[in-house]
Formats: sequence, structure tokens, C-alpha cells
Amino acid sequence: MTRRLTFDANPKLLAIRRGGTAEIGLFWSRRTGRAAVAVEDAATGERFELPVSPEDDALELYNHPYAYAARRAENA
Repeated sequence: MTRRLTFDANPKLLAIRRGGTAEIGLFWSRRTGRAAVAVEDAATGERFELPVSPEDDALELYNHPYAYAARRAENA
């Protein structure tokens, strides 16, 4: 998994898990105080990042990143 975020090149990894071919990481930026969940799928090469907003539950987003990504795409 790439250990970089769009807003920080050196974030702290708080948690990581694998589900099938996907690797999901929860990151926190010491520099900005922001958090994000990054998803990388080894089979498809797909990678996306979901910033954690103040109204989000970071662990819920980490546990269900695809649901959050779909919801955010619908609202975009």
C-alpha cells in the first residue's frame, strides 16, 4: 500500500487490513491533523482516498470504505 495521502506525503498509519485483494489503511497526518482512509486493490490497480470529515466516524469509514465511496459519489 502506498503510504502517502494527497494532503501529506508522510502520514502515520493507524490501522491496516486486507479484504480479498484490497488493502485498506487508516491514516492520520501529524502535520495537518486530518485523517483519511486509503484503499488499494491489487487485482484491479484501483486506488482511492476518502478524507475523514468531522461528522464522520473514522472507524466506520475504515470498516466500510466502499459504501462511503458510493454514497459520496451519489452526492457529488
